[in-house]
Amino acid sequence: KLKIISRLGTGMDNIDAEAAEQRGVKIFKTVTTPAPAVAELALGLMIDIYRSISQSDHTLKNNDWSKQMGSLIQGKTLGVIGMGTIGKALVKLMSGFNLKILAFDKDKDTIFAKSNNVVYCDLDTLLQRSDIISIHLNLTNDTKHLLSKEKIKLMKKDAILLNTSRGGIIDENALYESLMHKRLKGAGLDVFEKEPYRGPLTKL
Repeated sequence: KLKIISRLGTGMDNIDAEAAEQRGVKIFKTVTTPAPAVAELALGLMIDIYRSISQSDHTLKNNDWSKQMGSLIQGKTLGVIGMGTIGKALVKLMSGFNLKILAFDKDKDTIFAKSNNVVYCDLDTLLQRSDIISIHLNLTNDTKHLLSKEKIKLMKKDAILLNTSRGGIIDENALYESLMHKRLKGAGLDVFEKEPYRGPLTKL
C-alpha cells in the first residue's frame, strides 16, 4: 500500500528508485536540511581528534593517567570534498578559525567561493595540501571508494580525515592500514560501508 517515500536528508542512495518507479511509489526529499547538524558534527569530530577528548576519556577510564597534548585547529588548511549544501554550511561554521579552505567539486560555485575565501582545486591537490579533509558527497558509482588506498597515501602524515556522508566513499581497509602504521593523525567517522559496523577500525 506504499504510495510515498519521504527522505530526510540529501542522499538518495538508500532508496531503490527503480523499484519505486516500477510500483508507482513517489519519492520526495524533505524541505528541512540536515546541513547545520552535519556541519556541527564534523566540527565536533575535528575538535575531538585535535584535543584528544575521546582518547583521554578512554585512557582515564582504564586507569591510565597519560596526559594527551592537543593541537590547534586555527590556521590549518581545511579541504572540503563536496561543496554542496552541507559543505557550504561547514565552511560558514568554520569562519572564526582562520583556516585556508580548499574545495573539490564537479560543480563550482564561484560566487560562494569568492565571498568565503574558498579555493577550488583538483582532488589530488586537496589531499596533498589539507590538514583536515571533510567528505560531503552522495554515494554513486563515481564516488564509491573515491578515497582509495592510492588517494589516502597522498595525505599528509599529520592530517585527519572526516566522513559524515556515506561510508562507501572511503576504502575502509586502506584507512585502517594508514591509521595502524601512523601515516595519518586520525579519522572521525559517522558512517561505515556496512552498518552496524564491526570491522577492524573498532580496534583503534
